[in-house]
Amino acid sequence: MEVQASAPEKPAMPAFRIIGVLHRLYVLMESAEGLVLMDQHAAHERVNFEKMRRAMEQGGVPSQRLLMPLMLQTSPRDADILKRHLDSLSRLGIEAEPFGPNTFKIEALPTFLKTDDPLAWLDQVIEELQSLSSKSSSLRLGEDMIATTVCRHSVKANDKLSMPEIQALLDDLFACEMPYCCPHGRPTLIQMSLNELERKFGRLAP
Repeated sequence: MEVQASAPEKPAMPAFRIIGVLHRLYVLMESAEGLVLMDQHAAHERVNFEKMRRAMEQGGVPSQRLLMPLMLQTSPRDADILKRHLDSLSRLGIEAEPFGPNTFKIEALPTFLKTDDPLAWLDQVIEELQSLSSKSSSLRLGEDMIATTVCRHSVKANDKLSMPEIQALLDDLFACEMPYCCPHGRPTLIQMSLNELERKFGRLAP
């Protein structure tokens, strides 16, 4: 009889009480064990990364067709990189096709993209492809592209979030498979226990 392995359970969300935000980046929270700090940028990266990865696994990131296609001019080297990764770009919501020597017609872009200069953003994507292609296997490229792309479109250090937005981010973080680190491996949450705080204030012997 074949026994199927059960999927790993997602970590349960601890009982946190939000206290405030330090320098528009670190969310301060109280837990039963002590003080917890959440890096709002790293947390948002993790949330967006898993959303986009699920979208890629289910057929691709949602894209928005452009009313007028964009014409992207590239160098011969960049054209070669784009041609080799058209499938990965498509899964990320970027619909591109060759349109003459070193030229690509861009017919759709990911719905999450908010920019006044999409061609400049596409130049950044090409730079990321160059970097990732030199250090990643083709199997890892898609996931690495998500992590790099998400980083550019997550909450930044100086973005001011309201309390409901912070609570929603915290809820979304603990709905993730790996809530405790961002896609690049940095921690999303750091805890200081009451014992550690008491030692720092001289209430306990070191």
